[in-house]
Amino acid sequence: MDGLLLTSLFSFAGLGIAIWTCGALFYDVGRASLLGGALALGWLVLTIGAIIFWQPLWKPFVALLIFFCCFLWWWLSQQPSNDRNWAPGFSQLPVVKLVGDTLTIENVRNTEYRTIEDCTVQYETRSYRLSKLQGIDALLLYWGSAWMSHPMFVFDFGSDGRFCISIEVRYRVGQRFSFFRSLYRQQELIYVVSDERDAILRRTRCLRGHDLYLYHLDTDTLSLRSFFFEYVDSINALAEQPRWYHGLTTNCTTSIYAQGRGRMQWDWRMLFNGALDRLLYDRGFLDQELPFETLKAQSWVNEIANRAPAEGFGDYIRRELAGYRVSVNRDVERSAAFEGRAT
Repeated sequence: MDGLLLTSLFSFAGLGIAIWTCGALFYDVGRASLLGGALALGWLVLTIGAIIFWQPLWKPFVALLIFFCCFLWWWLSQQPSNDRNWAPGFSQLPVVKLVGDTLTIENVRNTEYRTIEDCTVQYETRSYRLSKLQGIDALLLYWGSAWMSHPMFVFDFGSDGRFCISIEVRYRVGQRFSFFRSLYRQQELIYVVSDERDAILRRTRCLRGHDLYLYHLDTDTLSLRSFFFEYVDSINALAEQPRWYHGLTTNCTTSIYAQGRGRMQWDWRMLFNGALDRLLYDRGFLDQELPFETLKAQSWVNEIANRAPAEGFGDYIRRELAGYRVSVNRDVERSAAFEGRAT
């Protein structure tokens, strides 16, 4: 029985190593080409054959482990870079500077979309007064699976305007999103800072089968500033030192947790983030007067965003979106009640 258990452990461990190495050979050595496919298939056949025919089993396992350690040393030596042939919408890294009360953001993306491919990409330098930071909204994007979403945050600086920050894959020319590719060293991380119209219409107008929800978050001024500066630190750090994107450990949600680890409590919904809006609701960041299902139904923004005028875009969708309107009205009522008690 012990021998059978040991054989099973060796077999499963060896197969796991072989499968991961197949992916690395395909993506990182063969660059997802026919050559990469041939290398991966050849390696898998060789490994399975060795496990079946080379006895005793510890011998092929030791040989596999030695090769894997050497290969892993090479794999870990690959370094991310800010110097690639980037797709136009990801070509410029944002940089944030604060002098006194003036916040200057370089490379704010402001794209005019006709289609996802046919678009005019431009980058701008924008200034905001930090003292005007007054609110934050969450944008949650869903496509095809209730288990996965893409969170973005819109920071509201009152009369100075709003902008969106989205943690994404920094795509190279010709690349598309691939979860399996993201597990290997093929894609860098980027914090896209964009006009909120860019962030919203890219998803609602140009990507079929994508549903976008806009939620107003209830938070105090100190927490809001802390959250914002965690983003600022991460944005500026990436401009100095690039990082790899990883579909499980360094993605759009785990990166938020990592930068705010000191004050965020881990929850499984940060990994399987399709329930992230429910997590925000359960932790009191979303309006509590409405049942969650009702709030979510009233926060779907696609149709409203697609008919919104370019001038006053953000104000229009917030006036028309029932779930957002209810949440903001609650905030106003609470603020008025608090001021009344204070006086």
